[in-house]
Amino acid sequence: MVIADDQLIALFNVDGTIYAIDDLCPHQGAPLSEGLFIGCVAVCPWHGAEFDVTNGKLLSGPGVRDVRSYQVSIKGDDVEIELS
Repeated sequence: MVIADDQLIALFNVDGTIYAIDDLCPHQGAPLSEGLFIGCVAVCPWHGAEFDVTNGKLLSGPGVRDVRSYQVSIKGDDVEIELS
């Protein structure tokens, strides 16, 4: 998890590609970065909602909506996230 412009962003490494999504589950605000991570799926640590980290799509509830995903670029040792 990183903080960028006061936003909590979860970073995930899927086979060498870094993906970024909102860190807070829209169901009740659990930190997705603290849950299980299987393949390309982040599992909410509180209630088990599942999100595809490559695009933020809700895969299974009890979530109520997708989470926002962000474009990521790697510049040297830096991970840059496009917030707009």
